[in-house]
Formats: sequence, structure tokens, C-alpha cells
Amino acid sequence: MRPIRAFLMSICASIALATGVAAAEEPGDLVVVAGRASTLSTLTREEVTRLYLGERLDGDKSQLKALELDLPPWARGAFYSRLLGRSEVQMRALWARLVFSGKGRPPRIVANADEALRELESSASVIVFLPADKAAAAKLKPLFTL
Repeated sequence: MRPIRAFLMSICASIALATGVAAAEEPGDLVVVAGRASTLSTLTREEVTRLYLGERLDGDKSQLKALELDLPPWARGAFYSRLLGRSEVQMRALWARLVFSGKGRPPRIVANADEALRELESSASVIVFLPADKAAAAKLKPLFTL
């Protein structure tokens, strides 16, 4: 009986540690930003949702394109969970269906924050989500905060 109890205790300890690590890795505020040259001042939750689901917006926002940083799954999952209430795995499944059916393409993934900053500086029609502290340090234009 003792070996089973020791095994169960080690499982419980592992779960507690894993939960603590996940909570420590949870990012703070996430901000959808545009470059300084952008004429936009804000975006609504619906507009950000539509852009990150591959849909186009109307009017002066029709040229906007969403980018994604190549972040760890937990960080990307935090963004999609807060915005859409979906996990990163659910989003991958959604994109697989949309791409397979020809109805959409996922946002282009950039390798790192430096590449995202170059894209934001070179085009006024690009948006990307970043942790709030990185967006503030780069003096980018915040459009929507999660």
C-alpha cells in the first residue's frame, strides 16, 4: 500500500508544480499594436477578432493584416483564450479546417519581436499582439488591450 501512496503523492506534487509554473508563465496584459505611422487610434474587440480569424474589415481598415509572433504555445494560447475563448489547440484545428476548405489563412507568423517591429515600421497596415511592457518600450501605438 505504501508504494501506491508514495506514487500518488508524487503525482499530486507534480501537478501542483506544473500548475504553479503555468501560472508563473501567464503573460500580463496583451496589447494589439500598430506602428507609429498608422492612422488608427483604436480597434474594437470584434475587429481584432475578425482580423485574427482571417477576415477583412470594411472601410479604412480594409487593408489591415494581422501578424503573430512565434511564441510558445502557452503565450499564444493566452492571447486566443482571452480574445476568443479558445485554446491554441482549438485555433490550430480551426485554421486546419479553414485552410483545407480554402476559406481562410492564419495570420503570418514572424520569428521574433525584432522582425515584428521591422514589419510595423515598414507598413501602416500591420498589427501584432505583444506583451504590454514590450509594446510600451518600443513606443508602438496600442489599439486594443486584453
